[in-house]
Amino acid sequence: VPKTFVDFNYNYDYYPEPGTDPPSFTARPQTFTVEMGQSVIIPCDFTNPGVNKLIIKKMPASGGSEKLLTVGTDKVAPDPRISITGSRLTISHTRPRDAGTFLCHFDVEPPVQLRHQLDVQYAPNVRALVPPEQHVARGKTITLECQAHGNPEPIIRWSRQGGTLPSGRHTSQGSRLTLENVDRRAEGTYLCTADNGIGDPASTAMTITIEYPPEVNPEKAVVRTGEGDKVKLVCIVHGRPPPDVVWTHDGRPLPDVMMDTQLHRPSQTTHTRAHTAHDFTATHSPAHRHSLDINPVTEKDFGAYVCIAENAHGQKNAVIQVTGLPEPPEITSSPNGGESTRYTLTWKTESYYPITDFIIKYRRAHLGIWQVSLENRQRNHTMVMAGSWDNVSRSVENEVVVGGAPQSMAFTLAKLEVATDYLAVVRVRNKYGWSAESEHFHFSTKKAMAVLQSTSGTSNVVGVSCLSPQLLLLSMSLLLPLPTQLLQAV
Repeated sequence: VPKTFVDFNYNYDYYPEPGTDPPSFTARPQTFTVEMGQSVIIPCDFTNPGVNKLIIKKMPASGGSEKLLTVGTDKVAPDPRISITGSRLTISHTRPRDAGTFLCHFDVEPPVQLRHQLDVQYAPNVRALVPPEQHVARGKTITLECQAHGNPEPIIRWSRQGGTLPSGRHTSQGSRLTLENVDRRAEGTYLCTADNGIGDPASTAMTITIEYPPEVNPEKAVVRTGEGDKVKLVCIVHGRPPPDVVWTHDGRPLPDVMMDTQLHRPSQTTHTRAHTAHDFTATHSPAHRHSLDINPVTEKDFGAYVCIAENAHGQKNAVIQVTGLPEPPEITSSPNGGESTRYTLTWKTESYYPITDFIIKYRRAHLGIWQVSLENRQRNHTMVMAGSWDNVSRSVENEVVVGGAPQSMAFTLAKLEVATDYLAVVRVRNKYGWSAESEHFHFSTKKAMAVLQSTSGTSNVVGVSCLSPQLLLLSMSLLLPLPTQLLQAV
């Protein structure tokens, strides 16, 4: 008579009756893969059991112990998700801890066993291994790190919220992201995302704040204005911590005009002080724009304004010149002249006051001697000075000029050489003085044209290159058969 014994730990011992045939399994070993939450059936189909009872166990992982699940048709494990129907074990609502080796077993000599593998896949989870907010000084190296779990093993990728990584790439793979020699462009929120194709990817965010000395750039380095006008001087200021900004004029601080740019400030802050008959007003907007309004402008307000930004990491400044001088002219005429011995030079300039004079310096290209044409709104005479400079002066009627509006002007240079390249620069003057010179401008006079007349009355036009006032080089290779030729310059 066979004997059985089950102790209080559900350890099962079975002593079969001698002389009987051993049982065998008709099922084959399998690997079952399910997603977490699904159900799975572990088959232990067999034949010839005799008086022997099927035992199903969950084999231990490394360092664990085996778990007895069923004996015959009796469920031993207390887990309500496990059930036995005949020779088949059902696990409902699978969990990651259900994964492993399941042993179908008959306790005979030698033992009869069948092993199945269960793989439970589940979506990844991820966590940061460094604090979620990182503060680092400019030029330093910082490493972000995260850890992910999931089955299959997740792939970890780094990305930057709202932009690319400092390397220029959109993503970087690996559990660590190292940024070297960081600057303020590395600031932002970085995402560590784990994905294994099961469920939705998981992400965790880390924010980097770069601390660095102030960076200051003027919106316009030169502001041209006049008495009675109002102007806004603007400096673009970056820095971490946010810098304090003060303004000076010709080296002297502007009292009480100071910006406090601490975090959590209102969207715009304004400080105003009276200055004789007008005001200085300093403002700051969220776009890092620090401005100084002068209204109205007086002649005493001309000069150098400096916006000075300072934080715990250093100080930086930018200079803005406020001036009544005109802007250097911009020459607008075509470089290819339409006349052989004359050329009309046109230009524009910005000046709050009317232009009273201009000087044109011009010379043949590749030569070092300049000629000078001078126009003055007040004089009406011609003056020739000794030396290599020719000065021409004549009056021009005054015109109404809107403050700050571009002024367009023109002057025709005469007695130029045919088909010749020239170089010119222009300066202009208003009541406060002369502008700087324009950029060098290259122009050329028109090439001469030749008309060749044959005895039959047919005209042929060819190009003529002027090498000097005394020499014309005529290209005539196509006209040699003509019996009579007449050269006429036009």
